Amino acid sequence: MTEKVRVAFVGLGWWSNMLADAAKASARIEIAACMSRSADKRNAFVKAYGGAAKETFDSVVGDAAVDAIVLTTPNSLHAEQCLAAAAHGKHMFIEKPMALTVADCRRMIAATEKAGVVLALGQNKRRMPMFRKAFEMVKSGAVGTITLIEANSSSETGFNTTPQQWRWFRTESPGGPLTTHTVHHADFCNLLLGLPKRIAGFSRKVGGAMEADDVVNACFEFETGALGYLGGSFLSPVRKYVNLFGTGGFIFIDEDAGTLSYKKRGAKDFELIGTWEPKQQQRASLQEELDEFAACIQNGTTPETGGREGMQAVAVIEAIVRSSDTGRTVALSELMR
Repeated sequence: MTEKVRVAFVGLGWWSNMLADAAKASARIEIAACMSRSADKRNAFVKAYGGAAKETFDSVVGDAAVDAIVLTTPNSLHAEQCLAAAAHGKHMFIEKPMALTVADCRRMIAATEKAGVVLALGQNKRRMPMFRKAFEMVKSGAVGTITLIEANSSSETGFNTTPQQWRWFRTESPGGPLTTHTVHHADFCNLLLGLPKRIAGFSRKVGGAMEADDVVNACFEFETGALGYLGGSFLSPVRKYVNLFGTGGFIFIDEDAGTLSYKKRGAKDFELIGTWEPKQQQRASLQEELDEFAACIQNGTTPETGGREGMQAVAVIEAIVRSSDTGRTVALSELMR
């Protein structure tokens, strides 16, 4: 293995700390710097993880002692920050969503490819052991042909977000729960069945103080003919699950309970396939994606969730928002051509 990858964390908050914990556990990564507009956040990060404190993004990308950047800034900043980092030869790990439009994703992919740097996306849910197991079961034929996918990811975010937080604003969180929660399930659906053919979506402001919408749902049609549902609420106790319906069986992923259950066609009862502690699952998935990011830089390999995968997840988000705004079904070919 080559020398450790020197990483700077840009945009400091509770999630950057989760990723920094994962980076600290990697034998491939050295935490070299951090950047935030808040001196308190910079000081707290340096105390916990080490590295140099930076006040501006320019000072991070211009630092020869930084090889790569982990970006957890507001969604609207991702594209321009990625382009600036690529221009300085910095590898990029960007927490989902990659950007807010497919057009911006294309610019980011082009810039990182031209610069010859790694672009990785923090879409960790697919890496969680229960999701890995479900994917393995689908590929082994346990459910036959998938006919329907249902997924929901909800939380009480709408009750505890303030105007001091970027998620409050519609410009940063189009579709409300979409960019915070539902994008993970969109990525998993894309992994299983490919990009949907067309989407009908609804995004609404139902209650709570946030400016952003707080309830979203969408119906999908996949190229295979399978259908899908994605939903999410910011006005509900935490609830996260995925149901996979197939001609040969049914898989139930209960993320809150940390269980994966299976019912074979013709069987009377469900079979418990496995149980995982949710927080341990999350930690393992974050460690895997950060370690892989560093390995790609060291070895010249490609991340599992790179620019293409990030752009496809954003395409689903953009299609849902566009459908909700226009009142019509959106063909994904409109966005991906």
